[in-house]
Amino acid sequence: MSRRALLTVATGAIGALAGCNVPFLGPSSPECSGQQITDLSAPRSGPANAPVSVGIYTDFACPHCRDFFLDVYPAVRKRIPQETAHFVYHDFLLPVSKWSYPVASAAREIQRAQSDRAFWTFAKLAYQNQNEYSFDVLEQITRKVKGDPQAVRRAGEQLPYCRLLKRERERGANRGVEGTPTVFVNEQKLEAPSANELVDAITNAKG
Repeated sequence: MSRRALLTVATGAIGALAGCNVPFLGPSSPECSGQQITDLSAPRSGPANAPVSVGIYTDFACPHCRDFFLDVYPAVRKRIPQETAHFVYHDFLLPVSKWSYPVASAAREIQRAQSDRAFWTFAKLAYQNQNEYSFDVLEQITRKVKGDPQAVRRAGEQLPYCRLLKRERERGANRGVEGTPTVFVNEQKLEAPSANELVDAITNAKG
């Protein structure tokens, strides 16, 4: 069976909900060992004083999250005024595959070493390469955002953000997140929204 087919089985979400839920098959969450970095806030994009806050809960290995970030998210950003919404990226690792934690940890290293803006660029490139994940691919993506490939590879291998990522998942679960992608527009919960649904929610929230 192909990796894509295994992901489809693992997510168990086709038909009922276009999203990834806790997989029946798949890896367990890793143990958090070694030196851990926990003082890093969730990556943000857009003006902090925007009237609408959009919180996105996602897993780098979830195919539906890939579709959201490559299709829905950019369409929404084009359709709403820049000053309208403030976007916050929340890791909610199920995990879908063995790459959930390594890619998320690599992305957080980009954020810590560079900026939130670099994180969002890295995230887009990661989703574009979701079917080809490897540490070599993470290094290639890092070069495109002018980061340190060796540092990012170490982050993916050693998981120094493991505890932070687990804490993010716990906070998401406490907020009512059950699968990915889940989006909160202020406090309105949307599960795997389309671009139209998300634009409507943001517009209504702005008032």
